[in-house]
Amino acid sequence: MLTVPENFPPRYISFLEAQDEGFAETVLMVMKQSMAEGKYGILVSSHALDRQAELSQEVPFGEVVEGTR
Repeated sequence: MLTVPENFPPRYISFLEAQDEGFAETVLMVMKQSMAEGKYGILVSSHALDRQAELSQEVPFGEVVEGTR
C-alpha cells in the first residue's frame, strides 16, 4: 500500500489515487523531490509503451500535467 505524506498538494494525491500501484510508486519519488525543492510541478510523459514522470519548470508547483515531450 502506498503511503502519501499528509502535506502533499491535492492534485498530487488525486493523481496518485488514479494510477496503478507500480506507476504510483515511481511518481511518488518524483513528487517527494518536488516537495523538497518546492519549485516545480510534475510532467508525466508517454513514450510508446513507457510512461515517465519528471520535474518540469513548465509545470507550476503542486500540479501534474500529462503530455508528451
